[in-house]
Amino acid sequence: MEDLLAAIAESRPTSALAHVNGLKLHYLNWGAIGGHSHLRRLKPAATTILLCHGGSAHCHWWDEVAPQLTEYGRVLALDFRGHGRSQWASQYGLAAHLDDLIAFVRDHLRQRVVLVGHSMGGEIAMRLAAGSPQLLSGLVVADASPAGLPLKTRLIWRWKRRNQSAVRPEFPTREALIARFRLSPPGHNLTPAALAALALKGAEQLTSGNWAFRLDPKTRKLTAGWRLPRCRIQDIRLPVLIIRGEHSRLVSERQARRMQHRIPGSKFKTIPSAYHHVSLDNPDATATAIGEFVESL
Repeated sequence: MEDLLAAIAESRPTSALAHVNGLKLHYLNWGAIGGHSHLRRLKPAATTILLCHGGSAHCHWWDEVAPQLTEYGRVLALDFRGHGRSQWASQYGLAAHLDDLIAFVRDHLRQRVVLVGHSMGGEIAMRLAAGSPQLLSGLVVADASPAGLPLKTRLIWRWKRRNQSAVRPEFPTREALIARFRLSPPGHNLTPAALAALALKGAEQLTSGNWAFRLDPKTRKLTAGWRLPRCRIQDIRLPVLIIRGEHSRLVSERQARRMQHRIPGSKFKTIPSAYHHVSLDNPDATATAIGEFVESL
């Protein structure tokens, strides 16, 4: 166990770019520690765990989870187009993100893939699993719903997106950027220091000296591409784990249980003390849930 914990503590990701649909998509590769035979629980070299963030987020949402999963396989964390260090694009929306994810898995991953999607990433992952099940070995849906956001929340976000500026906001200092950073929806367990660190991982200093988030503001605009047909989750014929934060304001336990009932053979896990952002609020429990699921495949 001490060797395992030491190996996890030493895990450092490498940054890489993949050419997908004419864009350069960034991802972090955390590798796998399965090369240490005395640490191996299964054959990690045969498994890739692909972590997908939610809207307006980035790959570092998984920084506290990813290293704990390296004993189960090679771990990658993707930045969607226009997010993090991925290239900006002329078109955004769930349809574009879905096309990118399908192409990334199909063209760049040769091993069996367990797809993990949080929030928007979970909506996209469910649609990939329903439409292209041959690309995956398993699916983890983290605080996401096939129907998207609750109606009241959708109406509020729709108004915000329609009034969202296409101009990238800049801040005169790093401290000003940190002060502006918010998690959406509100509710989390992060300390001010951890929240500031997360903000800076998704930011950059411009040549002008100002600071800005690594996010194309157009990703938040409401466009036709943000609407997809309702996902027929009953068509998913893969092993599925549904994760919900105990205090989530976006996915109720009733809704999560309904999803479990509709997806044949799926499992359900509540992440204690977590709100919507389960990988931030309780990374240990989130990693344990995902790891045990991967190990069961």
